[in-house]
Amino acid sequence: MKTLVLLCIILPLDAKQRFTQEGVNISLIHSSNQSGSDLRSQSVSADLTGHTLTIEFNEDIGKAHISITNNYGVHIESETVYSTPDCFIFTIRDTGIYRIEIIASNGEQYSGNFRIEN
Repeated sequence: MKTLVLLCIILPLDAKQRFTQEGVNISLIHSSNQSGSDLRSQSVSADLTGHTLTIEFNEDIGKAHISITNNYGVHIESETVYSTPDCFIFTIRDTGIYRIEIIASNGEQYSGNFRIEN
């Protein structure tokens, strides 16, 4: 249990450090069947082009809830995906730093940080 708590603390900081070079890096932060060796998500990917964020589910993870918050923790967008694989597109109007969190019905949780610039 201590390892899982440590991962939840370290991964968002690591993703925040990398997001300026790579765009959006979605990482698996919790899974009921997680082995601990591969924390990079193969199930969910993201692409950021200008103010458009595209989330793609590459395999069936069941129902999933997507939430986007700004740097201050204010909820900006949310969507519930009822059938995956699927793709969702969000348009984020304001510049700034944002966080995306995805919680799937199969117990997996994903997160990532990204920046919108002019």
